Amino acid sequence: RLAWWVSEKDSGQAEAVNKGMQRASGEIVSWLNSDDLYLPGALSGAAAACQAHPQAGLVFSDVESLDAEGRRINIMRFGDWGLRDLMRFRIISEPGVFMRRSMLEKAGRLDCSYHYLLDHHLWLRMALLAPIQYVHGACWAAARFHPGAKNVAQAAAFGAEAYRILEWMEATPDFQPQLRSVRRQAR
Repeated sequence: RLAWWVSEKDSGQAEAVNKGMQRASGEIVSWLNSDDLYLPGALSGAAAACQAHPQAGLVFSDVESLDAEGRRINIMRFGDWGLRDLMRFRIISEPGVFMRRSMLEKAGRLDCSYHYLLDHHLWLRMALLAPIQYVHGACWAAARFHPGAKNVAQAAAFGAEAYRILEWMEATPDFQPQLRSVRRQAR
């Protein structure tokens, strides 16, 4: 059930998601890109995980990879990752992430200057504030990989943005204690 929608020009994905998050009213929030989908039971599974892990700022699951025709080609499997793992660029697939609204408000919305790793930048900021929780055995979403998808068509641009995030972490005092032990792996 949709409470609101808009189709208008914006500066990119981050601004569009931020507009939606500003209008969202739930205690648990997420976004889904246009070519991705939630699997049956995703919303109830994420809600149950948030209830079971009240200390977690976000919960996440494994994510299926689909080809252009919607056939499963892989399952992206994650693990009990935390801040240090994210700092080493262990990437969590966005469609499988659900966040507490209160934590999103503390961390701040997506930074509109990022176009490829905007979600990872947000997960890092959130993981500084609260633990993140992987849900073993859950697969809440599917992400499509096709020639027009940003993660395929513009894959090379992700590396430059990763270095930009690393520079941001190096300049952010809150990351300094953890960065000393993971800097080499991050690079």
